[in-house]
Amino acid sequence: MNVIGALDYATEALHFELFEHSVKRLHVVPFLDKLAQSSSQDKVTIVVMDNASIHHFIDPTMRDKWLYEHLFVLLYLPPYSPELNLIEILWKHAKYHWRSFTSWSKDELVNEVSTLLKGVGNNFHISYA
Repeated sequence: MNVIGALDYATEALHFELFEHSVKRLHVVPFLDKLAQSSSQDKVTIVVMDNASIHHFIDPTMRDKWLYEHLFVLLYLPPYSPELNLIEILWKHAKYHWRSFTSWSKDELVNEVSTLLKGVGNNFHISYA
């Protein structure tokens, strides 16, 4: 089970998609496009990204479209700085603190992860202070 996600720090909302295979660049661009289209049209949305290879080499035309049509900007963190990426704290909590440590079938695992991630902000909270 793999997840691609974006954390709205201000509202503590998690936007995510689950995959039963590896997440690749071809999955990142449509995910970001959905975020851009649903972002506030009157405020700049800055998406902070780490330096995973799948986050790079996004078509400049697409990046320009996001900026001009949606005020949606990608900002990359410095290399080797996961401590600056707040979603890494969320992933750690999800993996090591919130999930139940039981044996699952594939369907149970999908349900468990989906339920857990949908509960971020409501049932599961993190203090980033």
